[in-house]
Amino acid sequence: MSSLDIGTIVCFGDSLTQHGWDVSKRGWVAQLSLAYIRRLDVINRGYSGYTSRWALPVLPQILPPSASGKEPRLLTILLGSNDALLPGLLRHVPIDEFTSNIGSMVTMVTDPLSPNYSPNTKILLITPPPLGAKLNVAFWEASHSWDTAHRTPESVKACADAIRLVAQKHALPCVDLWAAIEAKVDGAGGEFDGYDEFSWDGVHLNAGGNQLLFELVMQAIKLNYPELDPDAIPYVFADHKELAAAAAEGVDIAHILQRKSA
Repeated sequence: MSSLDIGTIVCFGDSLTQHGWDVSKRGWVAQLSLAYIRRLDVINRGYSGYTSRWALPVLPQILPPSASGKEPRLLTILLGSNDALLPGLLRHVPIDEFTSNIGSMVTMVTDPLSPNYSPNTKILLITPPPLGAKLNVAFWEASHSWDTAHRTPESVKACADAIRLVAQKHALPCVDLWAAIEAKVDGAGGEFDGYDEFSWDGVHLNAGGNQLLFELVMQAIKLNYPELDPDAIPYVFADHKELAAAAAEGVDIAHILQRKSA
């Protein structure tokens, strides 16, 4: 039985998603997988270092074709931290192009004329986290002796703003990780202005950041897509208590062990 046969959640993005499997940092994708264990399979399709420009042609290769019966139940998209690199750097993507790329990813799923049209796939857009500028500079100086910033708080904020605009345009929920972290570090002080509570290098999430993102994603699912609340989805195979109760009554459990639809 392939994982796609029992329903999936696809998490698509850059290193913030790829590293979401890292259980040593309470990876948000790993936590999502645990929340949906035996209900839906969570597939990590994060590509470290990718921008929206590079991710755009990858997404249709990940998504199954329309009417295949294997479309994901949920697609999360988290990009922007690499697009926010400054002009002149290889991976810089102008904000207008970034906005267009994210919009194209959405219409790839929602447009009936798209080869990957999937009206039953729900979408969650996620903003990149804010840049912890002091923490980021300290990391690069310690590890590479570079004395120039690759991003600025403003360039990352522009990408977060763009994600919100795309979500609003397409009437999609937006997990605003940028705003959530900014609210928590407001007035925090300390050597790194509080960003070290959520990031280990000013860009990527540590355990605190992953925990926050997981909680925000689950809140967004329950609020916007209650049918995808894990508690609303039965186990693909029966719970052991159901089997034990049936066996105790002398019931043939063969029919109970038939795979349930996700």
